[in-house]
Amino acid sequence: MLIQALLYPQFTTMDLVGALQPLALLPGAKTELVWKETGPVASDSTAAIVATTSFADASVAPDVILVPGGGTPSVDILEDEEVMAFLAARGANAQWIVSVCTGSLLLGMAGLLEGYRAASHWAVIDTLDSFGAIPVHERVVIDRNRCTGGGVTAGMDIGLTMAGVIAGEPLGKALELAFEYNPAPPYGTGHPSIADEETLAMARAMFSQSVPTERIRDIATRRQA
Repeated sequence: MLIQALLYPQFTTMDLVGALQPLALLPGAKTELVWKETGPVASDSTAAIVATTSFADASVAPDVILVPGGGTPSVDILEDEEVMAFLAARGANAQWIVSVCTGSLLLGMAGLLEGYRAASHWAVIDTLDSFGAIPVHERVVIDRNRCTGGGVTAGMDIGLTMAGVIAGEPLGKALELAFEYNPAPPYGTGHPSIADEETLAMARAMFSQSVPTERIRDIATRRQA
C-alpha cells in the first residue's frame, strides 16, 4: 500500500497530517512525500515537512495520491505546469485520488475531477464547477475512486474514512478510537451553516484575500482555452 502525498511551499500542515496519520497506519503502508526535489518544504504553520522523494523518482502508480490544500499558495500552484502535469500523470494511475480542503482545486486543474462530485473548503467550493466538477457541500465526498473533503480539520475525517474503505470498517473504527477522535469544538462556529453573522463576515473577509474566487475561476477558464 503506497501512499504518495504532494507537498508544495506553504501548504496547510493539518491538511496533510490529519489525513496522512490514519493512512500511514494501513497494513503494509509505505509513504512518499513528494515535491520537485527532496528536502524540507515549509508549510503555512512555519513547520517544514521533508520531501522524501522527488518528482523524477516518485512511483508512477501509487495506491493513494493525497493532495493537501492551503490559502493563496494553493491557488498559485494551479499555474505551475510541472506540478499539474505530475498530478495528472500520477492521478491517471492511482487507485485512489484524495484531497483535503482546497487540494480539490489542484485535482480539478489537473483534469482529475471532470464529471465527479467533489467537496472543498466552504470559501471556494462553488468554484469547483469551473473545473468540470460537481460541487457537494459535505464534509467528505466519495465518488468512485475520488475522495475529497472540506476545510483543514476534515483531513482526519478523510483519512479515517479512507482507512475504513481500504482496509475495512473495523480498522477504521479502531483507529478512530486510538486517535480519541471525539471532537468537541469550543465555539460551535465551524461551518457557515452554524456560524453567527458577525463571525461569518469576519471569516469571509479573511478569505477574500487568501483564496480569491475570481482568480480561481480565471485560472480555470484559461486552462480550458
